[in-house]
Parts: sequence; C-alpha cells; structure tokens
Amino acid sequence: MRRRVAPAAVLSLCAAFSLCAACNAIVGPDPPASPAALFDQVWNDFDLHYSLFVVKQVNWDSLGAVYRPRALAASDPEGASTVIASMLSKLQDDHVLWRGSRVGTQRHGDYFAPTVTFGKYVRYGGDLPGGISYGVVSPTVGYLAFSTFEGSGWLSSVDSALTLLGGVNSIIIDVRNNHGGFLENATGAAGRFADRTTTVAYVRYRNGPAHTDFAAPIAQQVVPAGSRRFAGKVYLLTSRNTISAAELFVLSMRALGNTTVVGDTTAGETGNPFARELQNGWSYQFPESLELTLDGHWFEDIGLPPDVTVENSIDEINNHNVDAQLSRAIGLAAGKP
Repeated sequence: MRRRVAPAAVLSLCAAFSLCAACNAIVGPDPPASPAALFDQVWNDFDLHYSLFVVKQVNWDSLGAVYRPRALAASDPEGASTVIASMLSKLQDDHVLWRGSRVGTQRHGDYFAPTVTFGKYVRYGGDLPGGISYGVVSPTVGYLAFSTFEGSGWLSSVDSALTLLGGVNSIIIDVRNNHGGFLENATGAAGRFADRTTTVAYVRYRNGPAHTDFAAPIAQQVVPAGSRRFAGKVYLLTSRNTISAAELFVLSMRALGNTTVVGDTTAGETGNPFARELQNGWSYQFPESLELTLDGHWFEDIGLPPDVTVENSIDEINNHNVDAQLSRAIGLAAGKP
C-alpha cells in the first residue's frame, strides 16, 4: 500500500518545484568552462593584477592576440591548459605557477652552489627542525646554514642554534641554496640580529588597470625578536640559488649593519605570489607586488650583488673539496683582508 500525500503537502511540493524553475529561468545554470572562458579569465586576471610587466617588458596584448585563437581551437579544456601554460611561460617568472607547475625559466638551475661538507672548514654541530644546520669554524666563529624559510615553528630552531653556538663573536650564515619560503620567517630570523626596529626594504602593489599602476611604497621592517639575539659580526654567503624570501633576508641583514655579504649575486626572483582558482578547479598563482631596495630600485631579474664577490669553481668543489666562498668568509671573520 502506498502512503497517501496530504493536499497541503502536495501544494508545498509544487510550490517548491515552481520556485526552482523560476530561479533557473532568471539566474540560469553555471556557464560551461569553455576553453575561451578559461583563457579569458586567466588573461584578464594577469592583465589587472600581475605586478612585473614593468620589469618583464612583455607585450601582454600581443601575447593574448597570439594565444587566444589557439585556446579557442583546442578540442578540450586540457588543450586550452597547454596553451595557457605556454603563454605564461613567456613571462619567464618562476613565481608564476599554473596548476601547481612552474612555468618560469628557473634561472637558478643554471648556477652551481655547493653544499657544505662539514669537516674541512666547519666542525659539525647538528641539524635542527626546519632545515637548519650549525657548527663552528673556531671557538670564536660560528656557522649557520638556512636551507629554507618554509615551515611553522621554524624561528624556534634559529633561537636554539644561536644558543648552541654559545659565545662566538662572529657568525657565517649560508643561504646559497635557499629557495625562499615565508617572508615572516625571513624577517623574523633577521630580528635575531636586530637591536632596533629597522626599515629594510619597500614593497609596492598593483592597484589599477594600467600595468604601471602601483600603490605607494609600503615599508618592510625588521623588529628585534627571539629569546637569543646576536650583536656580533655576520658574514652572509649568497649565490644565484639565493631566491625570493632569502633575498629579503639578505636585504634585511644588510640594512641592520654588521653584515658583509660574500659570494655571488642572488637570483632576483621576488614578488609575493597570490593564489587563484578557476570555476573548473584549475589553480594558478602570480606576484601582485614589486620588491624594492631601500633606495627605491627593483632587483627582479637582476639580483642583489655581494659586498665581496667570490666565484666558486665546480672543479674545485667536486674534485678538490675547495669552497672558495666559504673560505673567504672564514678569512674575513678571522680579520684577514
């Protein structure tokens, strides 16, 4: 026996169906994620918000004119995805990600920075959470290697390392293979070497339709922080593999004083990236800001030069275990010109 529905319930049910039909008639279903729609959303988003057109000198309108017909000709969304990735690669920006994959040139991959072999130059102390290694060169010279600025709780490892180094009066900090991470970790680490609040750099954000439209510069500051602070001399090792947040760390340490940068020019890959998502679930990210030095110059695609330039030789590293950059920093810490 089927259960009988009361008349009132039938009327309510009919009203509900009528309301749904009316909503669809007015609003309509979500539009399909066509190749053209996907391409246009990405192109327009970059056009309005991407911050590095002034640096890249790319004609974005021309790229759109070339690649949009290719996206429309794609037989499916995956084909359009390939077209979009190809267009974004023309920006040559390692901070541009398309569906989780970098489409930049990865310029840092063309350079060689050694991984320190403890023993010849540095007596190994240990490894700490967050990719931090420490040791000592002599009773008065300590060594820290920051392999990343990623991770939560990372700054507590910096405090631990400084405590473990004890009474050294100078420290060599190695960021030659640091590809960046959280800006808060970079400036927080620098805060362990600060005795006052210090402006270390500036950042400007896109804020208008023209590719040259930027808001006023915002000061980026380092404040004294941490349970253990160091006031002695710092010798900072850099290379072309010093990237992104690691470059803000270089700017910060240089602005604080008592720091000599030794090695090679940094990568010149900045621009704090922001993530986006399309209606079909595809994701991408790109920079909306432009990093500036204290004198107001950008260093994107240029890098930050060292105070003391020393180039390593792959042959010396691989065949003779000679690290000229680290050796020079040790000499400077020992008072040798």
